[in-house]
Amino acid sequence: MSTFVDFFFPRRCLICNRVLASGEKDLCLNCLYIKPYIGDPYHKYKQHITSKPFEQIDVFLSYEYCKLALWDFKYRGNIHKGRWLGRMWADHLKGFEWISEIDYIIPTPLHWKKLRTRGFNQSEVLGRVLSKKLNIPIRTRDLKRRLNNKPQVHSDDRWENVKNVFKLRSLKRSECLNGKTLLIIDDVITSSATINELLEALQPVNAKIYLAFLASH
Repeated sequence: MSTFVDFFFPRRCLICNRVLASGEKDLCLNCLYIKPYIGDPYHKYKQHITSKPFEQIDVFLSYEYCKLALWDFKYRGNIHKGRWLGRMWADHLKGFEWISEIDYIIPTPLHWKKLRTRGFNQSEVLGRVLSKKLNIPIRTRDLKRRLNNKPQVHSDDRWENVKNVFKLRSLKRSECLNGKTLLIIDDVITSSATINELLEALQPVNAKIYLAFLASH
């Protein structure tokens, strides 16, 4: 039965979509060895993220390595693939000593129009997997995306495109974040304009902040 199913619906690599050979599980041999992000994201982005101090920034994967998987997840609704990426990301984050300091995970919010069209917020899907695997509570109601701005990859001026795009839903609601350590997450970091504006919205909050992204170019 499994041979019949595999013939008509062959199992494919979760990263590159190639048909898996016999004995391969989830990943083909080419993708089995994870290609991490190469470089120092802290020094690469620190000069651009100036709105609010942060402790550290981590990027897990090279975008070129996981771009097909991310596309299937974000634009074709392959939630299974997104959760699988989240589990792999959680295993990576477990290796940092500072992860034990985190009180809350906060995913980057999506505008309600885009949420209605897509059906899910990819950062929240990833965040919920991280929350479960790392045993850290997730908060999704503190920040709001006010503007349905253009996707970053299509924007001529990324910084202007995201100006004032985020806001706190309620200062009173967010008072519980004071004195806490937060992990702000998103799927991809490009120019760092989005995260800079998100931290700008968090200015009233007195919290220690770490930043983590699944992938970067």
